[in-house]
Amino acid sequence: MSPEASETLPTTVLSVGHCTPDAWMLRTAVQRVLPDAEVHPVNDEDDLRERIASSKGPTVLLVNRLLDGRFPHGDGIELIEAHAGGPVATLLISNLDASQVAAEAAGGVAGFGKTALNHADTAEKLRNAVEIAASRRSA
Repeated sequence: MSPEASETLPTTVLSVGHCTPDAWMLRTAVQRVLPDAEVHPVNDEDDLRERIASSKGPTVLLVNRLLDGRFPHGDGIELIEAHAGGPVATLLISNLDASQVAAEAAGGVAGFGKTALNHADTAEKLRNAVEIAASRRSA
């Protein structure tokens, strides 16, 4: 897929393993930065895999550190590791610096905490994740 083609395909952002209030908070924050993105909550592994497979454009996973839902992974870092090398970009949502370091070591891209949702660097991290996801999808 050419870079031009990926620009016309919708970006999908999956809010993975978050409780309902946090999923809505993330949705609002993402849509401020990426107004055309399709944002969906995901709370089980089967739904996650189906949404990744059916997505045509760049796909970004916003993964909770402590997963809410039905996942075979002990935590969000293990989920990130399980999806590393795939067609998606994964970001850990956590305020803990040590967890962010572990998530990046597991194959994630730079994430952020919920307390930083409205920071300018968070917007940049989201845009960067879309670019990474687009390059992985086209590879």
